[in-house]
Amino acid sequence: MGDYFLSLDIGTSSVRAALFNQDGLQKNICDMEYGLTSTADGRAEMDADLVFESALKVIRACVDQSGIGRSGAVGSSECNSGCNGGGSKQGKGCSLGRNSLAGIGISCHMHSLMLVDHGGKPLTPLMTWADNRASEQAEYISSHYDVGDLYNRTGCRVQHPLYPVSKILWYKKTEPDLFNKAAKFITIKEYLIFKLYGVFVVDYTLASCQGCYNIHTQKWDDMILHDILGVSKDRFSDVVECTHTFRNFKKEYEELLGISRDTPLVIGSGDGIMANLGCGVRDDTSFSSTIGTSGAIRTSVSSPLLDGAQRTWCYSFTRDTWVAGGAINNGGIILRWLREEFRKQFEFDAKQKDMSIYGIFDSFASEINPGSDGLIFLPYITGERSPDWNADVRGLMYGLSHFHNKKHIVRAAMEGVMFRLYSVFEVMTELKDRAVRIMANGGYTNSAPWLQMQADIFGKEILVPEVQEASALGAAFLTMITLGAATPDTILKGMQPKSIVKPIAGNHEIYLKAYELSKQIYNSVYPRE
Repeated sequence: MGDYFLSLDIGTSSVRAALFNQDGLQKNICDMEYGLTSTADGRAEMDADLVFESALKVIRACVDQSGIGRSGAVGSSECNSGCNGGGSKQGKGCSLGRNSLAGIGISCHMHSLMLVDHGGKPLTPLMTWADNRASEQAEYISSHYDVGDLYNRTGCRVQHPLYPVSKILWYKKTEPDLFNKAAKFITIKEYLIFKLYGVFVVDYTLASCQGCYNIHTQKWDDMILHDILGVSKDRFSDVVECTHTFRNFKKEYEELLGISRDTPLVIGSGDGIMANLGCGVRDDTSFSSTIGTSGAIRTSVSSPLLDGAQRTWCYSFTRDTWVAGGAINNGGIILRWLREEFRKQFEFDAKQKDMSIYGIFDSFASEINPGSDGLIFLPYITGERSPDWNADVRGLMYGLSHFHNKKHIVRAAMEGVMFRLYSVFEVMTELKDRAVRIMANGGYTNSAPWLQMQADIFGKEILVPEVQEASALGAAFLTMITLGAATPDTILKGMQPKSIVKPIAGNHEIYLKAYELSKQIYNSVYPRE
């Protein structure tokens, strides 16, 4: 067996390949952005073939830059101008040894949907979690079925258009010819696996976050398939464990990838579940806190953890392990929106201080008082999931005055995201008050001001791991465990936080007042029915 493990982390805005050794130390990382196609009618789609091609390119770039491929040669392979590589102390262009790749594991964003024909050819673009066009179908489910029973079966709040069960109904109504022609309803990971190996399979987690999978029986739910969707289960992939391993991908990809065809590939799980593993959340004594494009609070449980008010979700991970939590739609996407919509101004500011745009965001935020001097930013630019589950809610600023400036807006946006994450944390601690640690992961761990805001808003210490890409690390760890290169205990023993961010005295009280005001504003604009 080789010494290195590669993770393929498929996100909603980019795909990355990260290389780790058996101690979990990151040796290289390559990524490529592709983004979403979004329109005012709620569309949020991706090109599945572009995602697949990008995945091949980042794998090849990571392999070439590390010298772990079949040739052992160190190359200068680049994905394109959008590929970033060499993110490690090892550095780009340092050979780690020919044929030293032990295996590959996959982490993938959840709630995607595409229709394919019998040959696996896409009939539609890939719908993402952010696509809200199925709101009418979600409302239909809510008004015609017992959503409490559906939640208890699936762990999903199926009356929200996030879930593919509503999206399938949307296709049935709006595109009946495509619906009837579709042989399978699949996720982006299933498409990638089919392209490489010619089979349709899905892991427990990506199956259970569709809204039509029973988390108790660990099978597609016959009642939902028959009564709600009117389809048979053969139009869904076979469900397998997260440790399910493939070998011998199609020969046509051997030269493209630069690795041996018999390199084992472990199917892995959803990105959030992999983040739990990657930051050391093994049971309900810890929460993982993630902010990437979106955000989430999660914990691991030994039996389904459900909320009578349906504010949270619960997905299967293995036959006897579930992950419960709540996700927010609007995480890092808020800062990305600010970056894109006001790029010229922020690029000028960044150039003046020789910083990146995200660096200038941190600089601006650090100059403003906690609470943003009364400016409240409700960051609902893509609707919302937990805990209020309102796909139609939209963002707003409250309290804007003549003395506020762009620095206030940046900090208020960051605080607004963290208030939303705190609202999920409140619910999770209500349901499961045993958690004693909060493990941060995702892109926001690069932002010291954002981490401090979290510690102050939550009133808790925030543990920051050495590797920020916890989803990628989790996929690598799962691959190690599956292939016998490590055990869960040995992995956890080696995981120590890089830093601990502690609350600043007095700030929690300031933030609680701002948080309560943000809830009052929300309830005034969007009163509960």
